[in-house]
Amino acid sequence: MNTPTDSTDRSNAKMRIKHHALDCVMCGICVPHCPTFALSHNEADGPRGRISLALGLASGTLALDAGVVAHLDGCLTCHACESVCPSLVNYGELIDEVRDALAHDEFASATANTRPRAAFKRWIWLRHHVLSQRQFFGAVWTALSLLDRLKVTDMIRRFGGRTGQILPPVLPRRFRPNGRIGTAPAPEATTKTVGLFIGCTGEALNSDAVRASIKVLNALGYAVEIPTDQVCCGAMHQHGGDISEATRLRAANRTAFADRNLSAIVVIGTACASELQREQNNVPFVEITDFLAQVPDDQWPQLQPIPARVAIHLPCSQTRVLKQPRSTERLLQRVPELNLVPLANNDRCCGAAGMHVLMYPDQADALRAPKLDEIEQLDPDFLVSANIGCATHIAVGLGSPVLHPVELIARAIPTH
Repeated sequence: MNTPTDSTDRSNAKMRIKHHALDCVMCGICVPHCPTFALSHNEADGPRGRISLALGLASGTLALDAGVVAHLDGCLTCHACESVCPSLVNYGELIDEVRDALAHDEFASATANTRPRAAFKRWIWLRHHVLSQRQFFGAVWTALSLLDRLKVTDMIRRFGGRTGQILPPVLPRRFRPNGRIGTAPAPEATTKTVGLFIGCTGEALNSDAVRASIKVLNALGYAVEIPTDQVCCGAMHQHGGDISEATRLRAANRTAFADRNLSAIVVIGTACASELQREQNNVPFVEITDFLAQVPDDQWPQLQPIPARVAIHLPCSQTRVLKQPRSTERLLQRVPELNLVPLANNDRCCGAAGMHVLMYPDQADALRAPKLDEIEQLDPDFLVSANIGCATHIAVGLGSPVLHPVELIARAIPTH
């Protein structure tokens, strides 16, 4: 579904909110599946309650205040409700529209105090100038890596507030994209070219996954192009009350990957893939674990065994938006001697949810706690997650790294 791109479109937001809200028959089937309701046991913190609040605001029958905003803003957009809804309510679009309307003071009695947290100045600044700026984020990462060598990052983690607390236990080395990378080493393989979307974290937090992705794609016969003018996928903006900017960023990425004779655009990160797939593109955006899982057997080199137990965390964006709950498992089944154990509570959001981990730290940590308990009981050799936000959030709690699935595949690729 296309989203608003200008103020004229935004003026119809109330109509769209009411349209989505009126699809709900208030059956309540979704309520026990909502992770935030499970924390508070407050109906207003569940999808049915939030839909009622949104309908009241859009209809003008509910007065806007900070309490109403808090209930609406606490949603993780994990789509658990959509996955069980018999009426097929498009809840994700509804909550995005509500936050956009709140951020732009579209409702009666709106004030600066009734905007979602993502529309506060400090979070807008962080989103626009740091988190969504890949090269600047990479430069910050270079500085952090230097401080890490000087043994200063532990102090940043301790005294740097929530931003310092979410630094992963191990800082990967920065990756610097450089156009087209590699061709097929195997003479029998047909060389094709894929674009690689590395996201805002591709030079920093997720750099190890980028290197692993290039290695695996090259080994399968794909040359890789990484356009340096690719930009943020827009997910932080889409869910943070800035739909027009999210739409602009998606358009910029279409342009960045256009006219390159690509067979696919492979995306590292399930949340990025979910966002980029919102609109049709001549060349499809495909999340990397799903792309690799579909590569035919005869195109794979003989992978080396890894005798290890691997716990699989499944991000909400992978299972409920992309609807690919088996991609990671199918991919890792190619590696001999891996013992794969999906987490029993994969149906619950880990609490990261993009910028929510920063804006709602107590909620994020409470939702992560059951996962940490299960992982500690399993005591796996490796834990994998296909979303960098989830992986970092869980890694901080564990005090040990969480890998992207493609990193294990890269380890199993024979070296020549």
